[in-house]
Amino acid sequence: MDTRFYASEGLDLDLLASDLEKVFRAQGYQVQQIGDNDQKMVQLKKGGDLEAMIGLRAALTITAQRTSSGVVVAVGNQKWVDKAAVGAAGLVIPILWPLLITAGFGAIRQAELANRVLSIVDGLVHQQQRPNTKTGSVPPL
Repeated sequence: MDTRFYASEGLDLDLLASDLEKVFRAQGYQVQQIGDNDQKMVQLKKGGDLEAMIGLRAALTITAQRTSSGVVVAVGNQKWVDKAAVGAAGLVIPILWPLLITAGFGAIRQAELANRVLSIVDGLVHQQQRPNTKTGSVPPL
């Protein structure tokens, strides 16, 4: 799980989640969000059942939680198990060897998505009139 800390107590989590949802809906992702002013969770998913069967579905959960000194954003990868299972099927059953390739592409797609989400969150935080917000590692609790 990738995490980032934003030293900004005035960050609007509702606006952050809504903007994140708009960005990914425009890119064809299914998006849902839940939470309140102190914690938001946004889930992204792209790809249907066929993509899931061959290991190409991408899914992430982004959580933003307010702390006493700022906001912690965590990006958690979902569905890594399906890529491993699809790849294993390609190893065990020779006729399914192409699944090794699709599972590999799916894993790469998933990792790139997590990095892209954090970059987008960085931009959205700075867009909220907080250009001087410090970004760093999560402080000890």
